[in-house]
Amino acid sequence: MERGWLDNDDDIKKEESVITPNRQRIYQYITNNPGSHLRRICKDLDLAMGDTQYHLHTLEKAGSIKSRRLGVFRRYYTVSILGERQESILAMLGQEVPRDIILFLMENPGASQGEIAIHKGFSAPTINWHMSRLIETGLVTSHKEGKYVKYYVQGNLKDITTILKMYYPSVWSKWSNRLAELFLDISNVKKVEEQEDDKEEERGAHKP
Repeated sequence: MERGWLDNDDDIKKEESVITPNRQRIYQYITNNPGSHLRRICKDLDLAMGDTQYHLHTLEKAGSIKSRRLGVFRRYYTVSILGERQESILAMLGQEVPRDIILFLMENPGASQGEIAIHKGFSAPTINWHMSRLIETGLVTSHKEGKYVKYYVQGNLKDITTILKMYYPSVWSKWSNRLAELFLDISNVKKVEEQEDDKEEERGAHKP
């Protein structure tokens, strides 16, 4: 009986070590679409959910991929993706509505929920749901200013543009010129602020 169990375990290990065509397809899909969840993988690859779950489990057990639950979905990444911020950015940029909101806020920092709703053509409750998710992932922050809540992209914007350029080239080609102008404006503002600080220091140095 014990020998039978050993044989069974060996058979399982041998089977898991085999790189089947579907397992390779799933791994390649995650490489090209990091942050995807089970249902999206099944739909895009036209695979049964049970088989896909098994291959994902096997790939993760072998250390080829990793996963993290974000909201209601477990997202899958290759192990080369480092850090929770990268994982969150990839998960959100892979979805049209959160991606559009992030890009809108990059161009319009401090936009209100109403302004975002008008931009997307969605109801306020729908936008509020998306904003809650973006805040939960740490990509967006909110501040109460008067009677309005203002939203801002949190962290280094270049983290987002780098991933956008690498994994979503079609979106990048559409936004690249507009984002380049944005970063140029930010750079110019910083230069003006630095110059004003230098002048202030010089005035302070010359005071008796």
